Amino acid sequence: MERRKNILLIMTDQHRLSAAGCYGATPCQTPNIDRLAAEGVRFENAYTTCPLCSPARASVITGQYPHSHGVTTNLHELGCNRSELADAPDLLSRRLQAAGYQIGYNGKWHLGTDLERERITGLPNHSCVPSDVGFSGNDFPGHGGGGHHYKIYLEYLRSRGLTHQVKPWSEKTKRIFLAGELEGPIESTMAYFLTEQTIALLEQFRQSDKPFFMWHNYWGPHIPYYVTTEYLERYRKAEIPPWPNYSWASRAIPGPHQMKIHPHHELLAWEDWAGMLRYYYAYATMIDEQIGRLVDYLKTSGLYDDTVIIFTSDHGETLGSHGGLVDKGWHHFEETHRIPCIVSGLDYKQAVRKELVSLADIYPTIIDLASAPAGDAKRHGHSLLPLLSDSTDSPWREYVVTEFHGLGDAAFAQRTLVTRDGIKYGYNLCCQDELYDLRIDSHETRNLVNHPEYRTTLHNCREMLSDWMQVTGDKHQRTYHLCRWHEERDWHRFFTGPGIDFGGHISRSC
Repeated sequence: MERRKNILLIMTDQHRLSAAGCYGATPCQTPNIDRLAAEGVRFENAYTTCPLCSPARASVITGQYPHSHGVTTNLHELGCNRSELADAPDLLSRRLQAAGYQIGYNGKWHLGTDLERERITGLPNHSCVPSDVGFSGNDFPGHGGGGHHYKIYLEYLRSRGLTHQVKPWSEKTKRIFLAGELEGPIESTMAYFLTEQTIALLEQFRQSDKPFFMWHNYWGPHIPYYVTTEYLERYRKAEIPPWPNYSWASRAIPGPHQMKIHPHHELLAWEDWAGMLRYYYAYATMIDEQIGRLVDYLKTSGLYDDTVIIFTSDHGETLGSHGGLVDKGWHHFEETHRIPCIVSGLDYKQAVRKELVSLADIYPTIIDLASAPAGDAKRHGHSLLPLLSDSTDSPWREYVVTEFHGLGDAAFAQRTLVTRDGIKYGYNLCCQDELYDLRIDSHETRNLVNHPEYRTTLHNCREMLSDWMQVTGDKHQRTYHLCRWHEERDWHRFFTGPGIDFGGHISRSC
C-alpha cells in the first residue's frame, strides 16, 4: 500500500497579500513563500471565512463557517456564541487521528484559553487547548499578544542566555502601532523558537511509520512588530509608495468602516504609515526565513518528497489603506478578506488558479489528502484537490462568502459575497449596502449600490447571498431579508403567506 502523504499546514496571522512577493509587485521580500508558490499551486483568489482570528481558525479545524461552528468573534468577547472550542469527533484533529495520523500543533491557538471563568458571564469556563483535542506539541492558551510571555518561551531564552528586549523607539516617524527593534539575534525571537519546536516534534514523528499532520502557526506579522536589526536594516531605506486608495475619503463616507479609522489619521503623514510598513514587512521577511528553515529540515531529513505543504493565513491587514483604516473587521475590503493560499508537494505542474477558494476549503482538502473518514457533520468548504490537477475545466463555485459578526465587545452583522465575474456585494446590517466592480475598481473606491446600470447585478448578488444563507444554515437570513432595500421585489414572500398583502414596502433606514 502506498504511504499516505505527510501534511504540514503553515499559518501566519494577519498577513496581507502585499507581504507575499508571489502575489504581485511589493517591497516585501518573501523568497521562501515565493519558492513554495513556484513549486506548487498558488490560489489567486482565496478568501477568509471571517476577517478575525478566532472565527477564521475555528473554520479550519471544523470546516464550517462561524455562524455554524459558533466562534463568531474572538474568544470571550460579547457576541461570541462559543468562547472555547468544543472537542468533537468531527474536528480535523480527531478525523486525522481516526485515519491513523500523528498530529501536532505549535504556535498561536486562539481557540481556547486557560480561564477558570467565562469573561462575560462569570460562569465556570470549560477551557480548551490543543492537547485537549488530540494534538501533540505545545499548548499556548488564549491570544498570546505575540507569544512573548509564555513560560516555555521564557525558559528557552534563559537556557540559551538570550533575552527578548526591545530598544527604545528612535525612528523619526510616529509609532502608530506597537513595534520595535530587538536587541538580540534571530535566535531570541518567538518565530525562531516556534520553528525549533516544530522541527523537534517533526523529528519525533519521523521515527514512526505513521504519516503526520503538523499545524504550525506564527504569531506574526500581526502586531506587535518586533524584529531584529538584521531584518529591519533591509527596509530602513525602502521606498514605500502610498496605497492607491490611501486618499479615499473615509471620514466623509458613511459606513461601518468608521469603526476602524485611526483616531489620529488626520495628524499622520504617509511616511508615518510607511514607517510602520517597514516593520511589518521586516516581520514578514523574518517569518519567511523561518518557513525556509522548516522546508530545509524536510529536505535534509528525507521527508520533503512525502510531505504536502499548505501555506495560508487567517486574514489580512489594513495598515492605513482606505483612508487610514487599521486592523481588521467592519468593512468588506480586499486588504483583510483576501488571503494567501499555496499548496506545494503533490505531483502536478506549477500553476496559478483563478477560481474562488475559501479558508473553509482547507478542512476537506486535508481530509482528502489523508484519506480520512469525513464524519457526519456538514462541511461548508470543498476539497481543493480537483484544482490541484492539470485539469482546467473542473466545475467550481460561482461565488465565495466572508462573514463578520463584530469585534471587541461590539456585535454587528456583515456578509461579503464575491462572484467569479469580479463583483463584490457587501451587506451591512442597518447601514447602506456596498457594491464594487473589482474588474474596473480593484481598490474598491466607488460604491455602486445605487448605480442604475448595476441594479440587476445587485439583485442577483442579493439572491445568491440568500441562497448561500439557506444552504449553510445562516440564521441571520431572516434579518437579512427584513433589511433588504424596498426596491427588491417579492421580499415579503420570505415571511408572509399567499394572499397576504402588506400594502407597501418596508424601507431600510440607517
